[in-house]
Parts: sequence; C-alpha cells; structure tokens
Amino acid sequence: MLTMSVSVFAVLVSLGSLALAYASSRRSHMPVLQFMWESAQGSSGASQWWLVNVGTGPATNIVVAQAARTGLTRGLNGEEWFNPVLVPSIPAGGKLALSWLDGAMGLQSGLGASYTDVERYFYTTKCGDDVSMFFVGLHLPRWPLLRLGGNKAVKTWWGVESLSGPTWSAVTESHVRRRRWLPSRFGLCRRLGGWADPVLSYSPR
Repeated sequence: MLTMSVSVFAVLVSLGSLALAYASSRRSHMPVLQFMWESAQGSSGASQWWLVNVGTGPATNIVVAQAARTGLTRGLNGEEWFNPVLVPSIPAGGKLALSWLDGAMGLQSGLGASYTDVERYFYTTKCGDDVSMFFVGLHLPRWPLLRLGGNKAVKTWWGVESLSGPTWSAVTESHVRRRRWLPSRFGLCRRLGGWADPVLSYSPR
C-alpha cells in the first residue's frame, strides 16, 4: 500500500512539473497587444492609434476590428464588430500605426484585436472607454479570410485608406453557429483547429 501511494505521489509530482513547464513555455512567447493613443505633438504630427506588443513573443495573424461599443468582456455578449483589417505581425516590443482610423475614434467607440502566438493559440484585446482588457482565447468574431460575394470579408491594412465609406463584414453572435462539442472560448479546440475557429457556418450581412 505504501509503495502504491509513493508511486501515485511521484506520478502527480511529474504531472505537476509538466504542467508548470508547459505554462512557463507559453508565457515565454505570449504576445500581449495594447491599443495606444498618441496625441499630436506640435504642428508636425497627427493624433492616431497604435497597436503595441507589450508581451514576450510575436503576435501573428492579427485582425483589428471596430465596435460601436464594447463591454470589455469575454465573448461577444451582444457586441457588433465590423471593419476587420488584417495587419502584419508585430514582434515583442514592436508597434504598428493604425493609420486607417484617422485618429477619429472617440471614447464611446470600441477597438478589438484577435491574434495568435507562434504555436497558433488565440488571444484577444478589447479597448473601450479608454480601458484595455486582455483575454486568452478568441473573443471576437472569426472572419474567414475568404472572398464572400466577390469581396474579401477581411481587408488588408495596406488596402484601407480611410473609413469614409460604408462599413464591411459586420458580425454579431447571430451570424455564427459553433460546433457544440467544442468549447466556445478556451481549451483544446483552439490548438486542434490552429488558425481555424470552430465556426460551423458564417452568414455576413
């Protein structure tokens, strides 16, 4: 009995060590994106938003989107997100100017970014009312990088000059159906699916 107890204890210690090593490895290359507002300096500069990587690893597959307002919570929770823009990867300590926003975003609006690390795990940052919230997992809509109705659902950053025209690819919770046997936000589905979100269908407006 004593031998069995020692064996079980050794197995539990080994599993705990593996879990700690895995968590440490994840943190060592975890990207954390933050939205930063930079006011104009003198007469030469212009006010604009920046996306800054304050994490320890590069952020890849980044999609920046807007919302009329965000509750800064996990999941969509009734939020409507639109104007998704695919931007280049941002290394740890790097930043990217969100020039297409033209410095026109007010405190009553929301910004969001979904992105992955080098192992293709999802992360999300939401910004609203001058507050940013970071979440593990995907908590924005998953716009497929496909052509829908002849147009791409997600535009590339170099192809967006301004937001003066109509919005595109507006998505709410009602636009997606998820596979019920997969966790909706966390867990193994994010890793098994890689860059794919467990969305069964997508119906843009």
